[in-house]
Amino acid sequence: MNTYKKQNFPVKRIFILDEIALILAMITALAIRYRGQFFVAHTFFDGLYVKMTITVCIFHVIIFLIYDNKKEHVFVQDPVQNLMTVIKGKCILMALSLLYLYAFKISVQASRPVIGLFFAFAIIYSFVFRFIYRKRYLDTHNGLGDRKVLTVSAKDADVEKITASFGEGKYDDVLIKDVAGNEANAKDIAMKAEELGIRTYYGISSGDYDVKAGIITDIDDHASIPAFVRNERFEVFGVKYAIARTEEAVFHVLGHLKELSGKYICFSNVHTAVMARENADYKNVLNESAYTFADGAPIANLQRKEGYIGADRVAGPDFMEHMFRDTAEGQASHYFYGASQKTLDALKEKLLEKYPGIDIRGMYSPPFRALSPEEDAEDVERINASGADIVWIGLGAPKQEKWMLTHKDKVKGVMMGVGAGFDFHAGTIKRAPVWIQKIGFEWLYRLFQDPKRLFSRYFVTNTKFFCYLFSGALKRR
Repeated sequence: MNTYKKQNFPVKRIFILDEIALILAMITALAIRYRGQFFVAHTFFDGLYVKMTITVCIFHVIIFLIYDNKKEHVFVQDPVQNLMTVIKGKCILMALSLLYLYAFKISVQASRPVIGLFFAFAIIYSFVFRFIYRKRYLDTHNGLGDRKVLTVSAKDADVEKITASFGEGKYDDVLIKDVAGNEANAKDIAMKAEELGIRTYYGISSGDYDVKAGIITDIDDHASIPAFVRNERFEVFGVKYAIARTEEAVFHVLGHLKELSGKYICFSNVHTAVMARENADYKNVLNESAYTFADGAPIANLQRKEGYIGADRVAGPDFMEHMFRDTAEGQASHYFYGASQKTLDALKEKLLEKYPGIDIRGMYSPPFRALSPEEDAEDVERINASGADIVWIGLGAPKQEKWMLTHKDKVKGVMMGVGAGFDFHAGTIKRAPVWIQKIGFEWLYRLFQDPKRLFSRYFVTNTKFFCYLFSGALKRR
């Protein structure tokens, strides 16, 4: 049984909550507008507002059936998607309501503040009611129920053993990998799964790479993956940003480990973009990299506005997550340089727990002071002796970027400056929820975590970023 497809969500209750939200929104609007006459009966039982409330509730029935009910369930949406669904639905409702007021020539009688307040509170109440009920429902039902997926390889597969493990209702989905060259085994597994009614999928691969979500692109009616990160660069304050998606960037690096050995990759956000704008030397450090990816939603948004298809935010921690997942069976080896020993110990434990087959060649926490030439040479020798393909640098910006430039062509393996990525994956610092990342406010979440240290870094530099953009736009005119 597929728990996602078969889940019966209480949609009617969401509809009822929305209707209650509309009624409460009207009462609130009237109470604010006519607060001096709050307890005067005719204020609330005036025929105009009663008819308007009834009409709006009827319109809402139509909108809920043809719009809300066609969207993903409230219980599946994240808070941002939920809010956008509510706002769009209420905008449609407002348009229909205004048409009603003008069509029946009663718009003059209605108080404009009441109408404005009504729709504002309708959005607030509806979102809050949905959010609270969604949380309560998921807590009561232990979430949506994770889909139980059995991932198998068709290569040298013991088909009988695999199909015997299916069991009635044991798995919701089956993913068959390594199909190319093993079509007979894959078909036998799929046929058995079909008999049991288990939804089955064939994994897509390109050479040794198992194609992951977030990289497939439709080209000429074909599902494809980019062969490499494009050569174009998008400049912001003189910094030349590569254009890619996270999984695309990871795929490219894995396919070019030999060529990238001795080079370094940067992940530049709004803060470091402003630093580069104000410091030419640091700008040159970023531009000396093999790739500088946009680790900031505003920068990625600028790329998309310029018309670059597939331009996305490539955050350092996300890049790490994808890289760990794609090398979980030892496809590439890792070395970690930076952070505290406590963080490194926690990071190693977390990675080995999540990816038992990952190849970690070493970890080292350098002293939090300037190193002597001898100490620096020892660090380089230690890293190179490990034979790691990827060297993660967690010294924080701008120190880590300068360190990588200094050690360009000295350190073997490709260097990646990921800053707080060590702490996020170690669990020593909690990262913002995905829905906050989606709307580009991860910086605000981190600011609340450590306001004293990050106020200047985020609030001041974010303000500077948009001021510099605005002044640059004026100059171009």
